[in-house]
Amino acid sequence: MPNINRVEFTATAIYLHLSDGTFRSCLFTQACAAFLYHATPQQRANWTLEKRDSVISWPDLGVALTVDGWEIKQHVLTEAAVG
Repeated sequence: MPNINRVEFTATAIYLHLSDGTFRSCLFTQACAAFLYHATPQQRANWTLEKRDSVISWPDLGVALTVDGWEIKQHVLTEAAVG
């Protein structure tokens, strides 16, 4: 499993840049990042990497996601859209 190298936010999305050269992205309005949609900019910015950079955590929001968990949510969303 790749680790998270960098986290980037835009006004509407989050991007996880991974150690294998790939990235994961999610709009705040999608299920994988819906918790960030209602978060304040300060809450979004208060994140930490944990467990050897394989988990991103937002302590103020009580949410933590693994890269694998992110992939599962992305896969479910893709299947639902194609479905």
